[in-house]
Amino acid sequence: MIGLLLAASLWIVDRIEGPFAVLRSVEGDWATQDVPRAAFRGPLSEGDRVSWPGGRVVHTSGRAARAARLTERFERLAALASSEEVGQVPTVKKRPDHRQDHYFHKAKREGFAARSVYKLEEIDKKGQLFRKGQHILDLGCAPGSWMQYLAGVVGPTGHVAGVDLKPVNVHLPSHATSIVGDAFGLTDEQVTGLGGPFDVVTSDMAPATIGDRFTDHMRSIELCRRALEVAVRSLRPGGGFVCKVFEGEDAQAFYEEVRGVFREVRRVKPKSTRTESVELFVVGTGYLPPALP
Repeated sequence: MIGLLLAASLWIVDRIEGPFAVLRSVEGDWATQDVPRAAFRGPLSEGDRVSWPGGRVVHTSGRAARAARLTERFERLAALASSEEVGQVPTVKKRPDHRQDHYFHKAKREGFAARSVYKLEEIDKKGQLFRKGQHILDLGCAPGSWMQYLAGVVGPTGHVAGVDLKPVNVHLPSHATSIVGDAFGLTDEQVTGLGGPFDVVTSDMAPATIGDRFTDHMRSIELCRRALEVAVRSLRPGGGFVCKVFEGEDAQAFYEEVRGVFREVRRVKPKSTRTESVELFVVGTGYLPPALP
């Protein structure tokens, strides 16, 4: 027993996600791992210090633990502020951009290119947007998880076309094809060549963020408006539209723009979206083409 405890490492419960506890190393290297909650004896809360492997709760969270976590964060901020050279890399490692949470591991197990596939799956289940035989255009399709899901839904009688500035490297069936290019530079001939007009246009595009919430939001809105323009040009009457947007002051204006060309419009924030994320999805159904003069 003593040997087991010595071999185990000390971790902090960073957060609870469904049946999993996300553990963070106390060594300051931001290492994380997902562990089933059932592996621990008794209740488990965020901030608890645990021994793993072994599943032993060493110290329960409380005011002292919360104060310790705040102190740790302030120390990290101070370390960043005290860097004398511009661009100097701090000794404390940054949290990885793609944290390996429950949905990350689920996507790996099920063969999907990214965890974002579960956002689209939830949108589909709520609105039954995708069906067999449809032709779908996916804007900003890399790394390809949405195309994988859509190809499975539409089947070989349908077709999924993807456009992105980056290539899609995952294996796709023959009825799903992607091209490298600017989605906003598509001509009418290219839309037809990709399989248009389409039953649904999807966009999971996001701007290259800089950390300023207002700027990131405005860049997102610009992408969304251009995606809507592509949808208006390439959708069949009655078609659908799914578009990711960053929340902010212009999100309502974009929502109203979508309402102007679709019979029904709703906002969706999937459960698989990370809690700190500002993204949501605008979903339009029943495309109404402009009346001819």
